Parts: sequence; structure tokens; C-alpha cells
Amino acid sequence: MKFIKIEGNKEQCMDLFLEADPDREVIESYLKKGEVYAILENKEIICEAVVLPYDANTVELKNIATKEEYRGAHYASQMIEYLFSIYRKKYKKMIVGTSERMIPFYVLHGFTQYHHTVKNFFVDNYKEEIWDGNFLCMDIHYYEKKF
Repeated sequence: MKFIKIEGNKEQCMDLFLEADPDREVIESYLKKGEVYAILENKEIICEAVVLPYDANTVELKNIATKEEYRGAHYASQMIEYLFSIYRKKYKKMIVGTSERMIPFYVLHGFTQYHHTVKNFFVDNYKEEIWDGNFLCMDIHYYEKKF
């Protein structure tokens, strides 16, 4: 397993990012500003993440996705820890916005402080309904991890 930073052609990561965020235009908007990291296993990208500045003290985990056949093997957890190790050197905290269903995952990984909620985020910003399993996503909930 190897962590790498994707420089240059960030579009190569689009297919996997679309599994976590189904709107190509939305992803393209934050890919331009963000830093992209990946986990390689046998030269294959199996997990990737986008992080971008939120303000002078805060960075945002904007997207994290693991290939389906590798889910449940803790690659996303390892990626989050890796990102913490990088960004704690320059920022005071990291935030993540998520659907209600995924809050426990992020709390388990250190995002224990509630930050804010944007009502109807998924309704107002996406052309189609966003479903997380059987759960219709409406609001986005932000949590933070202080370094």
C-alpha cells in the first residue's frame, strides 16, 4: 500500500469520485481548487480523496471514495489518518460535510465536533435526487476534527 498525491491530471480520478458524489460538474468545481490523494495497491488506485482550503485555519475533506471491492477493509480510515498527518502541520482543523447516514463513520474517525448544517443542500445543488442507500439526502451536516 502506498499513498500518493495526484498532480496534474486529476480527472483520472473522476469515476471513483462519482461513486461518492454523482454530479460531474460539482466534482470538477472542487477538483480544480483541491489537492487529490490516492492509495495505490499493486499500482491500482483503490481509494482517493480531495481536500481543499475552507479558511485560513480550516481545510475541508470534500470527497473520499474507495473502490467497491475494497470497501470494509479500512482504506478510507487509513486515508483519513494520512490526511490528518499532512494537514495538521498547516491548519488547526479539518471539516467534512456528509449526509445524515454517514455521520457515525466520520465521528468514529475523529470528526466529533458539530460544525453546522446546510438545509436542503442536496436538493438545491444537484439536478437529481441523491440517495444514500435507502435514505434520501436533503441536508448536509458538517463536523470538524481539531488538530
